[in-house]
Amino acid sequence: MKRESSTQANNAIRPLLKRAGLEEKEVEVYLALLAMKSGRVTSIAAASKQSRSHTYLVLQSLEKKGLVSHIESGKVIQFIAEPPHRIVNFAKDRVQEWKETETLLEGALPQLASLTSAIIDQPRVTTLRGLEGTKQVYRDVLLQKGFCAFFNAEVMFKAFKQNVVPMLFGEQKLQGRELFVDNEGARRYLKEIPQDDNYEIRLLPKHMQFLSEMVIFGDTIALFAYDDELTIIKIENQNFADTFKALFEGLWKSATVTRKR
Repeated sequence: MKRESSTQANNAIRPLLKRAGLEEKEVEVYLALLAMKSGRVTSIAAASKQSRSHTYLVLQSLEKKGLVSHIESGKVIQFIAEPPHRIVNFAKDRVQEWKETETLLEGALPQLASLTSAIIDQPRVTTLRGLEGTKQVYRDVLLQKGFCAFFNAEVMFKAFKQNVVPMLFGEQKLQGRELFVDNEGARRYLKEIPQDDNYEIRLLPKHMQFLSEMVIFGDTIALFAYDDELTIIKIENQNFADTFKALFEGLWKSATVTRKR
């Protein structure tokens, strides 16, 4: 019964260890050694069902990550599992490393952007689908300040049964302007999502109705169709983007302001 309980616990913890940054074979070796507390390579390999040579390499990798240590007695090497709280320290180090990398990458964006050029003549059209496709497009939107969009919140609520903006954007603040179809969904959205000087919503005239979403950012237009597959069409072309921005600006001036400055 105890062994069965231990197996269930390991099955529950495996996905978490992978999310923390361990490879699949590292997870198996780490859990085996954790149960043993200490052991030689041969014993650890047998417990983790790995080859001896590969287990040794994995143990070296885990040692570099601070999860395993070893002692030598003559020609015998004994590996020891460090206390479990070390995996938390390892995860925190990865988060900090990613934050530093993210800062460096953001600083390098102008240089990376200089290596390419806006698509002026020949539009590039790509199709994405599903929530993952939506997330991908919104990540691109977050990199651009001052996006503009046409949005029907009511259709979004019907498609997802919830407001997906917090899920997609997290705690990052939106920086742009949106023209909403004037309906109950828009009023619900306005209650849930705060506006500020960097993010503003206005309502389109009542007679303007549409069932899709359009976001214009940089040289890109993203069209969201709330169909069964959640299809997104991306058109990358500066001329097209400028045309729709001009249309947006014209409608923005005549739209209903939803908050007082």
